[in-house]
Amino acid sequence: MCPALAPLLFDRALETVPSAGNPEVLELSPSALQELVASAGKVQDELSSVPIDERLQVIEHIARKWKERLDKGDLDELKKDMSASTGYSPALMETEMSFVPAVLGAANIRRNLDASVQGGADALFKFVEMDETEMFRHVPVGPVLIISSGNSIVPTLIPTVVSLVTGNLTILKPSMANYRGVCEVFKLLADVPDSKAARAMRSALVVSYFGHDSPSLKLALEELPMGMINFWGAEPARTVVADMVGKNRNHPRFFVNGPFTGMALIEEGADVLRAADDLALDVVLYDQQLCSSPTTGAFIGPYDRAKEFLKAAGERLDEAGMEFPLAPDQDRLFVLQGARRFIQMEGGMVLSSKSPENPWTLVLSKGKSSLGGLAAQFPSFNLFARRRFLEIVAVPDAESAVQLLRSLPEHPAFKGIDGVQSVGLAVTEGSRDHFVELLVGAGVHRILPLGDMFMRGAVEPYDGVTMSSLFTRIVYWRKANAALEGQL
Repeated sequence: MCPALAPLLFDRALETVPSAGNPEVLELSPSALQELVASAGKVQDELSSVPIDERLQVIEHIARKWKERLDKGDLDELKKDMSASTGYSPALMETEMSFVPAVLGAANIRRNLDASVQGGADALFKFVEMDETEMFRHVPVGPVLIISSGNSIVPTLIPTVVSLVTGNLTILKPSMANYRGVCEVFKLLADVPDSKAARAMRSALVVSYFGHDSPSLKLALEELPMGMINFWGAEPARTVVADMVGKNRNHPRFFVNGPFTGMALIEEGADVLRAADDLALDVVLYDQQLCSSPTTGAFIGPYDRAKEFLKAAGERLDEAGMEFPLAPDQDRLFVLQGARRFIQMEGGMVLSSKSPENPWTLVLSKGKSSLGGLAAQFPSFNLFARRRFLEIVAVPDAESAVQLLRSLPEHPAFKGIDGVQSVGLAVTEGSRDHFVELLVGAGVHRILPLGDMFMRGAVEPYDGVTMSSLFTRIVYWRKANAALEGQL
């Protein structure tokens, strides 16, 4: 079993200590981390010697066991706990948990590896010929420390599972909000039938919380011979962690999955009613807390048509939002009402819900955003605090919409984001390719149909980088002398 706030360990005993500032939370001690990292070579050699399909079958078993527990209702209490800790509705937590089997499905992971590993997934186990006598093999870069986000379970599972199946000793630090849910998934490793693959996988995974002032975390970042630090999150933690990693003489890789957001583009002439349905779904799912969630939008067409779309989207939000009701929060509603009035004074048209359990807000602006002064008037109503809140700016053409997208990181109401990660399109067939060409050069990472922004494809990179490339390095082997002619 995995206690709510104690490390999850398999087949090994490691010293734990109370977390700094919170004696009820246990974390790995500095000496335990040293012992764990010292074992990385042996652990990774053992795991890397297991054929990739056998590693994937261990993860597949976890996926099946999770689905069984979900179908039996064994996770109902967890849904309630996770709803309380994350702020999501219980219905949304049930939806989130239903995604887990697909995320952990062996076929999906195999497709991702085959698409992202040069030489295919088998190159994680053996040398694969790439060009005549030239061979590639991908080996683990670990030990790996993943400092994950707290906005849901699934984004934490993906890098952890990829790190594991690529052969790394993996230390996962979840957030306090999603700690129990993550543990409930990974503790199913203990139920996997005994095999070399299962034993190797259990030896390679440790889950532990670390406080912000943890001596153990400081040691791992600044001194221990880590191979990779993968940080998910925003400022100021990102810069703090980066500065600490910069002191490490072992020079581990450091990759940040930073704060991004999503944008919806709706064009006059598209199926407006379907676009309204799709936008409502993307707004309500995860309450705009994912990097892929639309937090702003543009309507390409006349302002009057944009007003019609806004009304249709509001009607759909009334329906979709009540499927995922939120617990009323009077303090948040008070700030929201003030923000709505302020935006109206700035010239924005505001539509809003009448239900405190579904507090959606849609803003329509003409040509430019009406949210410019919002941050100064309501500093607590920042992007990360806004839920079911979206401004749509009516613009005349695709170029104007993309210019809005490019300017978003400098917008005061969007302070803290690096850029737009995901764009949801609801445009006409004839103009879709034009939009895509403009977006390719605008710094976005994902272009998707509106209504599908939250869903990750099996072969998708993350923030423009294949996940497997973060956790492996390539060993190149040339079996025969290369002819000099044409090689240089």
